[in-house]
Amino acid sequence: MKKSLCFFVLCSLLLASCWDNNEPERMLYIHGVGVDYKDGQFEIYAQLLDFSNIARSDQPSTDAIQTEVGHATGKTIDEAAVNLYRAVDQRILWGHLSYVVFSNQLLKSSHLEQAVDSFVRYRETRYTMWVYTSDEPLNELLLVTPILNKGMTYSRLADPLNSYYQESFIEPISLRTMLIHLDEPGHEVNIPFVVSGDRWETPKGVDPVYEMQGISVITKSQLKGSLFDADAEGLRWMTNETARAQITLENDDDQKSYTTIIVDKVKRKITPVEEGGQLRFDISIEVDVTTSGKDGRKGEEKLKKEITGQIKKEVEHTYTKSLEQNMDVYRLSEQAYRKKLKAWKRLNDNGRIQLTEQSIRKLDVSIKNIRTERTTRH
Repeated sequence: MKKSLCFFVLCSLLLASCWDNNEPERMLYIHGVGVDYKDGQFEIYAQLLDFSNIARSDQPSTDAIQTEVGHATGKTIDEAAVNLYRAVDQRILWGHLSYVVFSNQLLKSSHLEQAVDSFVRYRETRYTMWVYTSDEPLNELLLVTPILNKGMTYSRLADPLNSYYQESFIEPISLRTMLIHLDEPGHEVNIPFVVSGDRWETPKGVDPVYEMQGISVITKSQLKGSLFDADAEGLRWMTNETARAQITLENDDDQKSYTTIIVDKVKRKITPVEEGGQLRFDISIEVDVTTSGKDGRKGEEKLKKEITGQIKKEVEHTYTKSLEQNMDVYRLSEQAYRKKLKAWKRLNDNGRIQLTEQSIRKLDVSIKNIRTERTTRH
């Protein structure tokens, strides 16, 4: 009798910790969130994901709806979330939130810090979520599904690194990295600017997909500006994270023809230098390139000169465009803070040093290896 009683008490204690758990099928999972600010109110757009559909296959049934987007407003993000709870059938879990899209309208307002703080402090969200901005209607943007009806967890917003390693245009940024960059001198960060592109079609018509168009640069309190397409291409040569990119050169023939060169293994180094009481910067960029056999016949030295010249031109063009909007897209103030602290303390204004067209003293681009074999990746 005593043994039976002890066994019953032991089972009760072990099971007690599971009694308040929620059943997975009775929960709704938020996968992405859009945040806007209009007329003194925060607007949140919550993208719900059907994990039961994704769990069966990485290519869900075409008959099943992959995602739905809910909408709510409030004077704070928390109030908007609570208002959203009033229009759902089950409990909402934020632990699977993969990305957040801040509208350009929110970035222009003075309420970005309040919005970010809501995601940082909430216990269910993670610092590893990806961060984007857009000027498109967020309810329409969050309804975009991956091509070939792939699962939403494989979308460009939820899984940006996979496509970035094939074509490194705009470097993805996590919420954790964004907070670090905002906290470090010069307190600016580049946020990827995403749009719904129309490059793909199905027999039923255009199939919109996510497309990176450029960056927006923000501080804790304001949007400083944006760079798009060719104006932002210099960024890819100023980060060691660039895995693979391309440049196109004009051929030396009578006909107007071009050749595309693959560039990878980018190594960038920035060295601050004190000169005349001011800080200037020496930048060196080293890359590997792969060309076709036809390009190799142009002469290695001539080809190297054309490639390095094009990379240098893109870096300078992006820098010039960023100066027009008073942006430090290459984070030169941070380099000064880390490597020339005394000079930085003397020259900085709120963490940022004054940048001019003469701030880049030297820009050297070199090619470590040049291969002319057939490429194995496209």
